Amino acid sequence: MGIREDLIMIKKIKEFPKPEVQWEHYVSYGETDAMQIVYYGNYFHWFEQARSHFLRVVGISYSELENRGVFLPVIEAYSKYLAPARYEEKISVRTGICEWKRASLTFYYEVYNRSNNDQLINLGFTKHPCINSKGKIVPIPTWLKEMIQKNR
Repeated sequence: MGIREDLIMIKKIKEFPKPEVQWEHYVSYGETDAMQIVYYGNYFHWFEQARSHFLRVVGISYSELENRGVFLPVIEAYSKYLAPARYEEKISVRTGICEWKRASLTFYYEVYNRSNNDQLINLGFTKHPCINSKGKIVPIPTWLKEMIQKNR
């Protein structure tokens, strides 16, 4: 998917997908650059933490997924920066699944600066194929989809 298609996907999100989960975090000094603004790469790390939190909230940890032979590697990641976050500000990452396919899913993220009037500062997504322990693409297990969707 090219940048134009990525932007189209973001613009298509009219209503936040359900279930949705919020992950909150205070920006640490180590996440900032010399100007005490969050280094851009940290947003992807926040997406990962928010995604793991999402799974725990809906009923399964990522390590339990792996124990069951299900892996969700990232094959594509997109982040649109709207405003900065700074050292010691409280941020919140809103997470949901915006696209389900037979053997993949896409997580969608909105990052808000809770220390600055809940300003929306970032939009993003990550795409994940479902693979088994041998690296072969497999359908998303019915039990996983049902577990997530029962939390709507």
